[in-house]
Amino acid sequence: MNFELKTKINGQLVKEADKLIKDAQKILLVGHKNPDGDTIGCLTAMVAYLKSINKSYAAFSANELPVNLEYLKHSQEIGSDKNIFNHSFDLVICLDTADLKYSGVENELNRLKARGVKIVNIDHHPSNYGAINIVDDQASSTSVILYDILRIWQVVINKDMATSLLAGILVDTMNFMNSATNDKSLGLSAELLQRGAKFNIISRQLYQTKTQDGLKLWSRLLKRLKKNDTLNIAYSVILAEDIGEAGTEETEGMSNFLSNLAEARLSMVIKEIKDGEIRVSMRAIDEQVDVAEMARHFGGGGHKKAAGFTIKGRLEQEGEGWRIV
Repeated sequence: MNFELKTKINGQLVKEADKLIKDAQKILLVGHKNPDGDTIGCLTAMVAYLKSINKSYAAFSANELPVNLEYLKHSQEIGSDKNIFNHSFDLVICLDTADLKYSGVENELNRLKARGVKIVNIDHHPSNYGAINIVDDQASSTSVILYDILRIWQVVINKDMATSLLAGILVDTMNFMNSATNDKSLGLSAELLQRGAKFNIISRQLYQTKTQDGLKLWSRLLKRLKKNDTLNIAYSVILAEDIGEAGTEETEGMSNFLSNLAEARLSMVIKEIKDGEIRVSMRAIDEQVDVAEMARHFGGGGHKKAAGFTIKGRLEQEGEGWRIV
């Protein structure tokens, strides 16, 4: 099976990125903060590639990985200790990261840029902050773009890389259920399955790995579920005390789940996190809704169908609803 699915990325830029990688002595891979399956899938696939060409590297995420994605090969090599930026790198590759702020380490990356370290930006969000920007904002996921890049580099994709890339596609298409699903994502997924990607394992880890404590946390989410009938927004909140009482932070997938509510145009999970901050995760259901634009208004990021932002404050109940104070 060999799908001839044309890529929209710039082949010359891909070749220039290849040269930078081959010439680099030590490479830093960076994904976006609050990592999801797409950024982790890309990070782990790139780790596998750099290993195969004997390159020195480090992989970084500003936040720890969700437990249900730790099964991906090389995920244990993705660290969250900012001390890594005290080391010397001569190339940074940002994956699925709309802008430097979305990385969670904007200051650290700007310091590297000031020292002349080049950044290769690989993304499916509209973005243009790298020395080389390999971007297709029509792609369903960054994993799709990375597959095209690896193909141009004539990399043999093994079963672990295939599983990582397929995980990214499944997360950003919501298991082929949202409008990001197209002939490219479906055809490429079939190609990855042929290369050994473990579809059943990915699906089980994404959707069937809730612990008893995790389900208790989800029960709080569902108990507080509201729908604004004027705006057709489904939303709920998770309080810091909920997480403390449950003893877990298994909130991955909550926004996607709320998008199942009939007639909702978008879903929103508003979650208290540490240090007096609130994280808002949004998923667009209606084709006309662009949650990335909403997120950027509050200093966040993402893409049209899935985005989020973080603001200072805490949640306080007011009548039947909630407000941020």
